[in-house]
Amino acid sequence: MSRHNSTEDLNDLQKNNDKNVEIQDKCSLCGKTLSGGEKKHSPNLEETATDGIRYTFDTADCMSMFKRLKSAYGTKFGEFLGIEQYVSDPFWDTVIPSEQEIKEIEEQERIKTEFIQVMHEPSEIQELGVKLVKSAQDEILIIFSTANAFHRQILVGGFQLLKMVRDNNSRVKIRISTPFDKDITQTAKKLRDELLIDIRDIKESFRIKSTIVIVDRKFALYVELKDDTKDNSNEAMGLAIYSSSRSTVLSYVTIFESIWKQGELHEQLSHLQEQIRTQQERKKQLIAKVSELRIPIIPILALAEAIRSKKSNQNLEQEEFLDVITRNAKKLELLTHDIMNSY
Repeated sequence: MSRHNSTEDLNDLQKNNDKNVEIQDKCSLCGKTLSGGEKKHSPNLEETATDGIRYTFDTADCMSMFKRLKSAYGTKFGEFLGIEQYVSDPFWDTVIPSEQEIKEIEEQERIKTEFIQVMHEPSEIQELGVKLVKSAQDEILIIFSTANAFHRQILVGGFQLLKMVRDNNSRVKIRISTPFDKDITQTAKKLRDELLIDIRDIKESFRIKSTIVIVDRKFALYVELKDDTKDNSNEAMGLAIYSSSRSTVLSYVTIFESIWKQGELHEQLSHLQEQIRTQQERKKQLIAKVSELRIPIIPILALAEAIRSKKSNQNLEQEEFLDVITRNAKKLELLTHDIMNSY
């Protein structure tokens, strides 16, 4: 499949290629004059596109029958279009496809539009990547395999592009997994605070030699990393694989989510390790202070015993005071000993 066709598939599936096509005056299935009169773009009308042709219907039932006929008769389905008798036929209600049948028909149509394309030209890969990101409606997932890959995107304006997407559609959620270095750690805070882009570190065990971009879980662009020492993105990248295949895209989504979860667990572990380091530091500080308490205890006890030994100069009251001093000093000595042993 050529790159041109792949880009058309992307635009068609993402509904970004809405052309100024005049809605027909008659229903494409039954031939009845469309409701809405001169209001060509009435919200009551139903539309669908297939094989590059826009079809308009008076009712959802007509559109459902259209899908069933196309699924059953393939290219010959056009022979049934414009026959108004279908609407008045009492058999009509029994042939309206069920919701499950409609889903099956739509799934068949989706499979027909799936593609996998291998690309070699760096400039075309870059151009496609920009269009893919711009087409996002709900979600953008990005994996950078190295810190240099992240920095190269800064140089080519990749994050300005993400900002533009966020400004145009605030509901688009953007998540990035990339190995952190000192600069990225600072940039990550800015991305989180200013652009509401969630970003996490990839540890070495989960690093892959590629950049992966996934949009709306419908399209994926896998770009091989050829030479990470290059500052120019075109020189750094190798071949690319662009796909709308559901199985392929979901495989990349699984890879992203696994890396993302690993990053989350690592953040939690780092937080726990920081808490442990803080507690250990507090422990050391406490032990140091307790050790200082033991220093004055020894001279207090020694002096109390020295005074006690001079009985000739003591009266009963002084003897009682010395007992109090000695008893409390020993309690303090025992307490500090217990604290030291507990740590």
